[in-house]
Amino acid sequence: MIAFLIARILFPRRRQKKGEQGDTPSQQAVYPYALAVFLFLGFQGILATGGSLHLVFPDLPTPITFASGRAMHLNLSILWPLLGTLGSVYYFLVELTGRELYSPPLARWGFWYLLGVALVILGYLASGRTDGREYLEAPLMLKTALLTGLLLFAFNLLATAIKTRALWRPEVVIILSGAFLSPLLYLPTIFFIANPTIDDVFRFLVVHLWEEGSLELMATTIGAALLASLGVVSRSRARSLALWEAGLVLLSGLFATGHHYYWIGTPPFWQLFGAMASGVQVIPVILLAKTAWQSISSRRSPAPTGSSHRRPGYSTRRQPGKEVNPALYFFYASVFWNVAGAGILGFLLALPPLNLYAHGTYLTSAHAHMALFGFFGFLVLASSYYILTRRVELQSTHIRRVKLCLLLLNAGLAVMAGALFGAGLFQSYLWRGLGRDFTVVHLQLTPYLLARSAGGVLFASGAVLLAWEMVSLVYSPWLALLQPAEGD
Repeated sequence: MIAFLIARILFPRRRQKKGEQGDTPSQQAVYPYALAVFLFLGFQGILATGGSLHLVFPDLPTPITFASGRAMHLNLSILWPLLGTLGSVYYFLVELTGRELYSPPLARWGFWYLLGVALVILGYLASGRTDGREYLEAPLMLKTALLTGLLLFAFNLLATAIKTRALWRPEVVIILSGAFLSPLLYLPTIFFIANPTIDDVFRFLVVHLWEEGSLELMATTIGAALLASLGVVSRSRARSLALWEAGLVLLSGLFATGHHYYWIGTPPFWQLFGAMASGVQVIPVILLAKTAWQSISSRRSPAPTGSSHRRPGYSTRRQPGKEVNPALYFFYASVFWNVAGAGILGFLLALPPLNLYAHGTYLTSAHAHMALFGFFGFLVLASSYYILTRRVELQSTHIRRVKLCLLLLNAGLAVMAGALFGAGLFQSYLWRGLGRDFTVVHLQLTPYLLARSAGGVLFASGAVLLAWEMVSLVYSPWLALLQPAEGD
């Protein structure tokens, strides 16, 4: 009885204040996370395009050095997907539990704290103070600050799960697993280790497990909840999808990190072990692609009348003729690039006989762009777009502009990935195969790198237009004040 009273005092049960047309206060606290995703995407598009041009024209005048710009680009590829993931988890956790967060102010102020940390990290890198460790260039103090933000996020989720009596629900277990693995896997990498092999072993915990493991666990639930909220799969089907993918991610992700350990001084058994585990990683990709294809099929053809003949996972929530939320198109793009970049190309690059020639070349860069942004970035964009537009009556002109942005993003990514893939093949043959000088080979790749820059221009155009579109949508009352009144 005493324990029950203490639990009620510490974790009061509050019904979510949610009407037909509004989000809860906890969900409203997530809006800045979602908007920051689009703003950072626009900035990264411009920064990366400038860096790609600087690589081809080294004498091009730029406000920051190439090394600083590259470090900022790599860190941005983690920071804004991280913000989007945290915000989306908060939003859909309220949806799943039907209750408010334990502390909406902690979610709200947690955003400004993490945003401040991210901006200071970028400013630090822009000043040229990098130590050469990819993705980990920030100093110890800033890494510790980021770790603190992740711990506060995990605490808020755990307290919410306890408060709502949802601690053992499958979706909540997956979310909490990802939330607590995130700071745990990031912890060893905040220190610099003198031994280069050991340091690389820990560094790849961030490159592979932290983002592709812990964050992917949370992203799995986000994607499943998004499909259910859009009405293209049932809640039960979304739950099954999340469970299967989470199990396969945990099974394969930990050991598949071994394909990073082939040539850095670790024992040779990693070549066999890492290759086998990397093959298992393709299974979640196939499962996600299958679910996306089923959702497309269910949208194209109506379900047969009679509940006994309805296809499994089909939802009748979407009305015929009603425009689908464009968030679904972002999700489909995520699935496509996941199959192409993480599934097919990632599996091929993980094979030791191919990796011997391909690692450290532009083939790796092509894989990174397709797998990291193509899959994870588009998934975060899908959930963030849905969060900002769910309660908004979207105009047809807005939807057309968003589709244009989506076209530019995908076309730009396709051109970049294709150019990098071609450059990587040529580079592997000349540099690793024939043993020619690295600098000489790099000069011969200029046409491919120019094509990559052209793709970057397309991508940056789509990113900037999308950022402006979302800012215009969110702050339309303010922007309306800037328009001249009638008769002026």
